[in-house]
Amino acid sequence: DTAGWCYDWPVAGQHETAEVSAPGAAPILVVGNTGDPATPYEGARRMADELGEDVGVVLTWKGEGHGAYGNGSDCVDSAVDAYLLKGTVPKDGKVCS
Repeated sequence: DTAGWCYDWPVAGQHETAEVSAPGAAPILVVGNTGDPATPYEGARRMADELGEDVGVVLTWKGEGHGAYGNGSDCVDSAVDAYLLKGTVPKDGKVCS
C-alpha cells in the first residue's frame, strides 16, 4: 500500500484543476483500470472525454491493482506497445480482462 507514504507529508496538497483539451491532436491513449484503488476508472473516461472526440481513446483493463501496463495482462501490454512503438491505435472502448 503506497498511499501510506504520503500520510506524513509536511506540505498540504492543493486541489487545482485545469481545462484539458487537444482538438485536432493525434489519438491519445488513456488506459483505465476498473480495479485500481488509487486512480478511479471514471477518471480515465473523463480524461478521454475532455481530450475531445476522436482524440481520447480509452483502453479498459478489468483487473486489480494500481496501473495496468506491465501488471500481467498481455492484452493491455500488447495494445500499449503497439501504440507507443508502431503508432497503432486500439479501437476506442477496447476492453482487456
